[in-house]
Amino acid sequence: MTPWHGLGSAETGSSPVRSASKAPSRGFFVVMFYVYILKSLSDGSFYKGYTEDYVKRLEEHNSGLSKYTATKTPWILFYVEMQPTKKDAIIRERKLKRCKADYFLWLTQQQTNILLK
Repeated sequence: MTPWHGLGSAETGSSPVRSASKAPSRGFFVVMFYVYILKSLSDGSFYKGYTEDYVKRLEEHNSGLSKYTATKTPWILFYVEMQPTKKDAIIRERKLKRCKADYFLWLTQQQTNILLK
């Protein structure tokens, strides 16, 4: 049997377009997760986390809604990268928590930092 519009098999009705996306969706919207690094302007320390909305999360940190970051405000977004799934974001965040400040400085200049775009 010939391919169905070049996107899979007409026999099975399979389409690589449907199976290619790892990102979860809510209706018509694709949910992306973000790993972020904040820098405290009061003491220069870093905070690493993940979220679906990094702008809202920054506001929460600066409003004192997070116990760890409440005493070190104000915070700025230092680095943000996209991850396709929550699991990937959690894994990446855990890896970043083991890194040093020198790595964060290097990371901010990389193409993965969506703040550069």
